[in-house]
Amino acid sequence: MSAAQDGTGAERTSGARRPRLSRRVVVLGGLVAAGALAGVTRTTWVEASAPDLAGTPQAIAVGGADAAPAVLALALAALAAALATSLSSRWVRFLTGPVMIAAGLGAGLSSLGPVRAPDRAALAAVAESTGVVGAEVSATATTWPLLALVPALAVVLMGVIVLVVGGSWPVGSRYRSAAVTAAADPEEDPAAAWDALTRGEDPSLVDEDPDHGGEDPGEHR
Repeated sequence: MSAAQDGTGAERTSGARRPRLSRRVVVLGGLVAAGALAGVTRTTWVEASAPDLAGTPQAIAVGGADAAPAVLALALAALAAALATSLSSRWVRFLTGPVMIAAGLGAGLSSLGPVRAPDRAALAAVAESTGVVGAEVSATATTWPLLALVPALAVVLMGVIVLVVGGSWPVGSRYRSAAVTAAADPEEDPAAAWDALTRGEDPSLVDEDPDHGGEDPGEHR
């Protein structure tokens, strides 16, 4: 009965030591958040009106990538950091976590620019559409810049989780070292034989069992 209780206690202890958020879940969460942040920049952030070369007013829809280019750039940086988090090296989280936090905060601040000054955010797109540089622009911001704060904050949250929980993730090299130590037949497992060659070992040398594979020299005497 005590042995069963000890086994149950060991299972509970090992289960308690397991991270609540696995690396895969956090990586997927970071990818989704960064992808959503990049996708929001494809919507209309500013609705502007300005005269063209003929003096005719033109309605121009300014996308997020034009109104706040930094948001898209930071979203791509967060996307790359989330992908890098999938690496097995534990020290990587000390790099990808801060990158995701900085990218999320920067994207959130940049998305507020079109809200504070929609005319300035629309200048580049208006000049490209009308061909007039320095024209008088009348613009209003839509709700999309504010909605971009949601995925931006999600990116920040994923970065914090990487720093806090990433230390408890297993390191892949630990499992790899246990796998490559087993002897493998080169004909059955060429990949394992190649790994043995890279370690300076001869995969063709297989230990023979004296009870089965070899002959006793004393038998012929």
